[in-house]
Amino acid sequence: MWHFARILSKRRTTSIPAIPILCLIGEETDRSLIASLCLRHQWGVSFSGNRAEAERMLHQLTPQIMLFDRDIAGQEWREFVAGFAAVSPGGCIMLLSKVIDDNLWNDLVANGGYEVLRKPLREDEVARAVRMARSYWSSTVKVK
Repeated sequence: MWHFARILSKRRTTSIPAIPILCLIGEETDRSLIASLCLRHQWGVSFSGNRAEAERMLHQLTPQIMLFDRDIAGQEWREFVAGFAAVSPGGCIMLLSKVIDDNLWNDLVANGGYEVLRKPLREDEVARAVRMARSYWSSTVKVK
């Protein structure tokens, strides 16, 4: 019995490495949803409170996936995304927005972004997007 429990505990600690995710999200309900989802899937998540903090964290954490609230970035969201894309080549940047259309998605991709997610966030959509981003990232960047 003890041996079986030890094997299970070893399995839990040697599972798939955490997906490093950096979030700059304003609304508490969306932050809670992301935190809960990441905990459940054992994805590593870090939240920043503002752009300057997000920039520092980007250099420290080298996240694979970044979730940024368009409302926080304001009119400068394109420059914001392009700057982060330049610092984290291959990173998948997801813009969170209350309004989504083809022009927004095209602008995001043109500036180095990956996906647009509608606010308020839905758990199933975020989980799908993160899994797809991880798959994309794994296929384009050599994992050390």
